[in-house]
Amino acid sequence: MKLTDEIRNYEVTSALTPEKIKTSREYYALAVLKYAFPDMFANLRKLESPDLQDLNSKIGIEVTWSGSPIDEQISGEYQKYLNSTVEEYKEKRLEIIKRLGGDIDEFSVGFPVTTSEQDAKNLENIFTKKCKKADTYKKHIEKVGLAVIMDIPLFFFTIKDWGKWLSGFNKGSFNFMIMIHWSGVDIYSFEDKSYKSVRINRENMDALGFLKS
Repeated sequence: MKLTDEIRNYEVTSALTPEKIKTSREYYALAVLKYAFPDMFANLRKLESPDLQDLNSKIGIEVTWSGSPIDEQISGEYQKYLNSTVEEYKEKRLEIIKRLGGDIDEFSVGFPVTTSEQDAKNLENIFTKKCKKADTYKKHIEKVGLAVIMDIPLFFFTIKDWGKWLSGFNKGSFNFMIMIHWSGVDIYSFEDKSYKSVRINRENMDALGFLKS
């Protein structure tokens, strides 16, 4: 995948609806993976259960976000806030966001500050929950991975060997794990315990984000 001037200069004119947030994340993951690993994921497509699939190679990837349940609620309220023109309704959404520990400014929404230990526990919860569903993806897929879109740069994550750490919870559920973060993509193979990493500058990560709009 190549980033053209048309993509780089794309102007976002409307906010996503809460119903479309999940789909937009899946397309973002698809764009990032095709850009970072063009040979490995050349035939990857947006499908369902799992979210991304290469039917030729029988590879599937489920996509999720690193946000906590509270972050998800704040995100949903923020999208409602952006999509409304009724001031009373917007004020109600803002009130809920602040009550949940978030806040908004002119350009974005802020989530509650968490510790590295809380981030690790949240990732553990996300991973173990997805592990319970992994077998349902294997009806026509031979190798299944989980892609997590991280809200923090990977180097902020205190568990440096996160692949080995997650192996303790995997129990054969996933073949590989993908971390998509502010500075690129990291893939860990649970089979041969190896990492693959591609660093992407912030400008290009932002441009790839336009493809989910």
